[in-house]
Amino acid sequence: MGNWNILIRDSWFDGGQIPTPEPHYTSPDIICTQETQVRDPQETFANNYNIDRSRQPIANQNNYIYVRGKNCGRSSSGGKVYLFWFGSALLVPPDHWKNNALQADNNGEMKPYARFPSVPPQGVTVTPVPFVWTPNNGHYCFYSVVSTPEHPWSVNDIPSFDGWDEVVTWVRYHPNIGQRNVTLIENPNTPQWDSLDLLDNSFIEDLTVMVCAKCTNVPVGTTVTLKDTNLNIDHSEKTTKPNQTIYSRHVPLPSGYHGYVETLARLPSGVSRWPYGAGITTTLHYGKSADSEVARFAHDFGPDEAHPTVKEAKASVGRGGRPGVLIALGSCSTVYQPTD
Repeated sequence: MGNWNILIRDSWFDGGQIPTPEPHYTSPDIICTQETQVRDPQETFANNYNIDRSRQPIANQNNYIYVRGKNCGRSSSGGKVYLFWFGSALLVPPDHWKNNALQADNNGEMKPYARFPSVPPQGVTVTPVPFVWTPNNGHYCFYSVVSTPEHPWSVNDIPSFDGWDEVVTWVRYHPNIGQRNVTLIENPNTPQWDSLDLLDNSFIEDLTVMVCAKCTNVPVGTTVTLKDTNLNIDHSEKTTKPNQTIYSRHVPLPSGYHGYVETLARLPSGVSRWPYGAGITTTLHYGKSADSEVARFAHDFGPDEAHPTVKEAKASVGRGGRPGVLIALGSCSTVYQPTD
């Protein structure tokens, strides 16, 4: 279990409990304001702790990103917060992003961290100056980490992992780590989405994986395709309701694999615009036996536990006639944000 006292939430469901609940990639505390710098970040974001004010970043221009945290310790505390980025990925070891630190202004000097002002217990602290980021086109993942005088942290504290079970445990047991996936605004009025998300299985470990695309508020009849021909993933399906998850079949993911899962979504004939807030989240799950140590992180599919594809994937990793479990490893989201 990691030492920590300032919480950066992984999602709205994260209240500092250990392990962190799913999802662990939608942090409301990593806040992009696009090209606008906020006059009083503490007033704007601390006093609206239950509101997500983040916007989708805009490609090829400066974007400003603030981070907030809640002091869950027993005494006043502040510290440093680091913000790392990586290209859109469903599967990537932490040591791949540890050298991608964003910069913030520290008394006139750009450094790879921003400062959290000290706040009393249960207080919310916000970086008074933003991180500055000028991204290219595509999707990205942010990772924020807090270091405090009580619980110091540096990039050297990212351990050397032997496998994905250790990565999952590390993320879920460190409330001072937050993650948020973002999509850049390029041409949001296009009738088709097409994203490529990295799979980098750098460990000496073969996996059984299943990919799914969770659709939110999409028009009925939208065609969603999940594809990675090298892994023999090629599944297309039309939605029958606005909120629906599309599943690929389970496939083996060999050690050392480096490739991309493509997610495509096209509007039905006669529909020219996505509804505001429509989104698609692509998630990679990997299978483990139900008696494994990381089975406690099994994903809850809700009513879709009975989906034939989910059942088949669990059966493929089961033991002794008992189905296994599926654990979420990584997710990438696209959210529709119109320009007019």
